[in-house]
Amino acid sequence: MSEDPFFSLSGDTIWNACIGPQGDELHYLEGYLEAAIELANAVIEKEMLTKRDTLVLPILYNARHAIELVLKFVSGQLFDCELVAEKHPTNHDIKGHFDQLVAANIPDESIRDGLKTLERFVVSLDRIDDDGQELRYHVNRDGEKSLKGESLANIAVIRDSLNELSTAIIGLMNRTIDLVQERKSSTYTSRCSRADLREIAGMMPPLAEWSSEAFMGAKNAVKERFSLSNTQFSKAIDAIKTNREFYGMIGGETDLPCLLDDEAMQVVEQWRILHPNRDGKESEVVHGSRFRSADLIANIKRRRECVNALSGTITGREAADLEALFYLGRGDFLSEQFEDRAAAYLKPLSDDAELRAQIGRMLDKTNLLVCLERGARRAGRLSLVERLNSPPVRDPAQKANGSEMEE
Repeated sequence: MSEDPFFSLSGDTIWNACIGPQGDELHYLEGYLEAAIELANAVIEKEMLTKRDTLVLPILYNARHAIELVLKFVSGQLFDCELVAEKHPTNHDIKGHFDQLVAANIPDESIRDGLKTLERFVVSLDRIDDDGQELRYHVNRDGEKSLKGESLANIAVIRDSLNELSTAIIGLMNRTIDLVQERKSSTYTSRCSRADLREIAGMMPPLAEWSSEAFMGAKNAVKERFSLSNTQFSKAIDAIKTNREFYGMIGGETDLPCLLDDEAMQVVEQWRILHPNRDGKESEVVHGSRFRSADLIANIKRRRECVNALSGTITGREAADLEALFYLGRGDFLSEQFEDRAAAYLKPLSDDAELRAQIGRMLDKTNLLVCLERGARRAGRLSLVERLNSPPVRDPAQKANGSEMEE
């Protein structure tokens, strides 16, 4: 018996594709969408005029199936996080799946907008093939000729529409993935997702102006855009006020668990000593392809001095807050996870040696200042943001010493 014609493997592994347990649900969705686009492009770019009548059918079917798969993916994901009340029957009715999602009135503006964008593609393909049969078979289940209401389709028009469809599908897919992750946080209401609340915070004036007409204007704009009642608007504002990042967006200040602004600035001061702004001059340690050992030794000594200056000043809890602030600024987690992350970073800092090592690692980061500023902003620590954005203050003696050192 010969080897399997489709699933035997050759010695050339470069064309091995992952399927089954090594595949992914989204590979199906993306694969059918990409196949439709690639086929349409090939027909036009290679001027395959004799294949127009045959390839148009798999092009349209692949597009339809991609729509079916994205609707089922979105519906399944949102059902799992209880944003869709019940699963749609297992069938190929894309209009039915679409209508169920629209009727669910998902509490997320981007999902609702994504469905609106997808609607015309659903309507078009449901009109000619409401059960996924007519694009696959010459005769439908009723024994009638498939696509009898259509006689021509333009592949150039289809290709342009496929590009628009791809943007709509990928956008809806990605937003669904993000929404599911956001639901794991506590920042949402029955009518607004976390992303919606962020948009609302950005639309509101600073807290100091909430007794003015500016507040009422912003309130009315938010209610209209997100279709909120007064009660729903109030719940959205309450959720914003309990979120570090969003409260900071409207001018609210939130303390860090342990780290004070002065302590953070002491770390930054030592970091600036270790990473002075050399205005584009060559590195102190590397010159061309050669290491300058004297400068390398001086840099190691200076690093030790910077760590020593902070030892006994920065406690383990404060160092953990600092690390959490850095990684929050790098975008590694949501602002409402700050306390949990700081607690996790504290665990390894059980003795002075570990604490010194952690301080050293923080000082080594060339992007420390940038990430601390972003982290402080996302943590709602606006006073620290202001200080981090201020230029370092140097007294005349420091300037003189600095000039002498440069000379």
